[in-house]
Amino acid sequence: MTPAQIPATMRAAVLHGRRDLRFEEVAVPRPEAGEVLIEVTMVGVCGTDAAEWAYGPILTPIEKRHAVTGHQGAMTLGHEFAGTVVAVGEGVDAAWAGRLVASCGAAPCGSCDLCASGRSNVCRRYSAVGLHRDGALAAYVTAPVASCIDAGALGIDGREAALVQPMSIAVHAARRSGVRAGEVAVVQGVGGIGAFLIHTLVDLGVTVVAVDLDPQRLELAAELGAELTVRAGTDSSAAEIAASWGERLPVFFEVTGSERGMNLAIEIVPMGTTVVAVGIAKRPAPVDLGRVTVRELTLVGTNAMVRETDLVDAARLVAQRAGRWQAVAPEPIAFDDLVVGALEPLSEGRPPAVKTLVRPPGRPEAVHSR
Repeated sequence: MTPAQIPATMRAAVLHGRRDLRFEEVAVPRPEAGEVLIEVTMVGVCGTDAAEWAYGPILTPIEKRHAVTGHQGAMTLGHEFAGTVVAVGEGVDAAWAGRLVASCGAAPCGSCDLCASGRSNVCRRYSAVGLHRDGALAAYVTAPVASCIDAGALGIDGREAALVQPMSIAVHAARRSGVRAGEVAVVQGVGGIGAFLIHTLVDLGVTVVAVDLDPQRLELAAELGAELTVRAGTDSSAAEIAASWGERLPVFFEVTGSERGMNLAIEIVPMGTTVVAVGIAKRPAPVDLGRVTVRELTLVGTNAMVRETDLVDAARLVAQRAGRWQAVAPEPIAFDDLVVGALEPLSEGRPPAVKTLVRPPGRPEAVHSR
């Protein structure tokens, strides 16, 4: 696509406020220095998007100007995305044009002490596409080229490439935990990130115990390589989980984000365990810090991903199962069905799929191009 072929306007899913999402005709963005313009092939929808729609604005700078991006007002959502590069900004190699890329959308400053130490995800001037600036629930989106990876070169198609961003969240959570090959880890919650986390841990050589309320999710966990699955919510589930690791459990990943889930983890893990809070709690909740102290537990929070390291590994892990992600991410929904088919059910705790994908406007059929 030449610059002359890029349209002036496009359809986008624009959030104006709580439960106020509008499909609008907006200007196609232009890439700034260090950025690329991407024609979107697929977008993933996650709990963060649903929370912004149902309860927000929480992270999105709709009511208050963002300190880094300067954005304030209605904003296009979409931070899990893939597409084809159709234009490049100043300083970007023209060879990127025409490539199918997966993007994590991260935009750290790249020069502060945290970025230099390998923690760009907690950069003091961090921003993200689809959260702090216009995102990919549209026909086109701009993103830093440093936050993109050549998905086509890895054999990932235009649909599965949208799974790289959520996979990178899982990769980062595994890194934060310090878990090693040959150890045991519990993953409580086999949702969008939990499923990717199981795949990541199995690849590391970790023995995974998967816990979930849904028998179908547990079947998926086993298919992804979990050695043991435990049905949560039964009279015996806590005892079954506790019996699964023997005398020592290095890591317990709490992915549900629920008060009950975190308290269960702290209650049943043995001394010295690291409990990783992956799921984001919807509200403040009491935690038994006395038990954390006397049993010398370690509580670890994990946020986003380090694009310089996690994104590369995430793309490799998605490529490992290329063509076999249907059970995690079934057929994408149409763009116009975004609210009823994704945001509404996700906000109500009845996700239509482990990972819901959305076709961008103008793409009526599933995309598998490389």
